[in-house]
Amino acid sequence: MKRWAICYVSSASPAIEETDINEVLSWTQYWNTDHNITGFLLYSEGNFFQVLEGDELKVKDVFQKIEKDRRHRNLFKIFNREIKQDQYDEYSCEFLSKYNESEELNENYYLQYLKNLDHSSQTAVRNILKAFVD
Repeated sequence: MKRWAICYVSSASPAIEETDINEVLSWTQYWNTDHNITGFLLYSEGNFFQVLEGDELKVKDVFQKIEKDRRHRNLFKIFNREIKQDQYDEYSCEFLSKYNESEELNENYYLQYLKNLDHSSQTAVRNILKAFVD
């Protein structure tokens, strides 16, 4: 069974509200954990940033659902490739907004997993992650 990883960014639909975001984050964490998909999902200032990894067919299936989800627009895939091993041992979701500015995103938590990506993927993910935490 091949291990697979997909990383993307997208914009949230203009009609999306905080309750919708909370629902996405809760459902994602539950569903992905239940289906042995690891990675993370961040939401900040109208944008999603997600890394999915796990069984190739499951990861590709969930990504197809994300592509069709009305809550996402301008979806841009950063990488979509086979991996030798999972980098995340769980599924983590974070929600950063004007409503919880006091909570800090632990950038180092996410950056520690980049070491096994190829250089161009490391650079792309690092730059996007920094945009989420700055």
